[in-house]
This record gives sequence, structure tokens and C-alpha cells, in this order.
Amino acid sequence: MTKKPETLDCVAVKRRAQRVLAQALAGKSPAEQAETLHRLAAQAPLWRRLTKVRGGRPLETMKPRGKRRSTG
Repeated sequence: MTKKPETLDCVAVKRRAQRVLAQALAGKSPAEQAETLHRLAAQAPLWRRLTKVRGGRPLETMKPRGKRRSTG
């Protein structure tokens, strides 16, 4: 018996995420909203992976590897 592949409704996922954010930010001042967004972003697995410390230094302080090519 073959399984039907699961589908992903991107619009529904986006709307659900926006609804959760709207509820988390409702009734808060702009400063509180910014703090809440920073806290929620720090908990997100993707954000943690993007900001992970590599080689003992945060990504912001690392130089890009290799040479950049001129596009012009």
C-alpha cells in the first residue's frame, strides 16, 4: 500500500505564525514588542543555528572565506 505524500500549505503556516505573533504582541508597548520579538527569535531553532558561535567567535566578527568576485 502506498502512502499519499503529505502536503504543506505555506499560506496556512504563515497565517498561523502571524496569529501567534499578534497574540504575543497584543497590548504591548513598542519597547515590549521589540523585547518579545528578540526573545522569541532567540528561541527559534533556525535563528539559533544562524547565530551559532563558530570557532570561538560569533558570526558577526568572522571574516568571509575566500575572495569575492567582481560582478561588474
